[in-house]
Amino acid sequence: MKTENRKSIIKAVIAFGIVLALVLAGLILDKSDQTADVFPNENTMIYLYGEAHGYKKCYDTEFEQWCKFYKEGCRNLFVELPFYSAGFLNVWMKADSDELLDQWFEEINGTLSGNEYYKEFLREIKNDCPDTVFYGTDVGHQSDTTGARYLKYLEDNGLENSESYILAKECIRQGQEYQNEDSEHNGMSALRENYMVSNFIDAYTRCGGGKIMGIYGSYHTDPENADLMAGRLKARYGDIIGSVKVSDLAFSQIGKPYDLGFCVTGFVFLLMLFVPSIIWARKEKPVGYKESAGRENKILAALERIGEVLMSVSLVIFTALNPKVMLLDGFYFEWKIIIWITAFALMILYECYWIGYFRSPKTMKDFYASFAGFPVAGATLPVVACLLLGIYSENAIVIVASVILGIGHVGIHLMHRKEITE
Repeated sequence: MKTENRKSIIKAVIAFGIVLALVLAGLILDKSDQTADVFPNENTMIYLYGEAHGYKKCYDTEFEQWCKFYKEGCRNLFVELPFYSAGFLNVWMKADSDELLDQWFEEINGTLSGNEYYKEFLREIKNDCPDTVFYGTDVGHQSDTTGARYLKYLEDNGLENSESYILAKECIRQGQEYQNEDSEHNGMSALRENYMVSNFIDAYTRCGGGKIMGIYGSYHTDPENADLMAGRLKARYGDIIGSVKVSDLAFSQIGKPYDLGFCVTGFVFLLMLFVPSIIWARKEKPVGYKESAGRENKILAALERIGEVLMSVSLVIFTALNPKVMLLDGFYFEWKIIIWITAFALMILYECYWIGYFRSPKTMKDFYASFAGFPVAGATLPVVACLLLGIYSENAIVIVASVILGIGHVGIHLMHRKEITE
């Protein structure tokens, strides 16, 4: 008997040790995962947001961020567009119709920006942030269409000697030079970066400096790369520059610990808990179960009931218990997902425990048996799994509910197990 107890203890130590190791691995890997982001702080004046062109999630996140800037009094929005495209956007912002916007989108059709998501993003800015001023700092694209049309617009309004006319002509020249150099047509050119940097500096000076927000492709906004726009601007402006990938920002905003909604993971966990219990309730109970249940500790029984209610509600209302993943310009996940996977694996083991019980002689010893090294597996496996979900989601309510349920549920099972042993 002592040898059997010793083996059970060793198996339990190994089982819980594996779970603990996986939890620590998830937390450590998640903490050590670094990005190139330089998040803004109180000293930041130039906020660069690197997007993946053409994704609605990016535009939605950028709009939320710009609304925050706008409410703080900011009006200058820098964009990865030619000077004349931004110029037309500024004219459109004061117009009564979308005629200018529609014509421009016809001209950029087929490009990464020529999509309905971007168009809706601009409309939202016009509707909610009407005093926004766009500053385009890219080299000239669509110079034969948008560029030529903007020059004619200035000429028709007697502005052929204006600063805007000079800047539009220069932007067209830059674009032509860039097109001649960019033989691979991938948009990644040292010449283009040079012009984007000089155009940005010029625009920042013209707008009077201060706090601005800029939206560019994430390729251009890596502050650690001294050859690209953000890195070179950081070398010039220092700590007043902050740079964040919009996809990283969008990912960080999903799965907040106490976000409410319908949780698919929690619903599946409840099904995995309730279905075997319902099947068990309809079958004949093990000999001696009723007598043993009548001797349960009242305090433990009360904690078990409270824990069951708290856990059942928490599992279905906190969406942060779902695996935090996002498919945007790539597959995004946190290393903490190892903890979620471990929790789900424990629930699979819980189902295997029930299968083993239903195939057994169904005695009290079988009901309170260990499985895969976990003592009184019918109680410990689901409790530990729910606790891991609380740790994964950083939700204190789920963690507390798991602890209360564990004290009551596991405590009662251990008492029955002790009775059987004695």
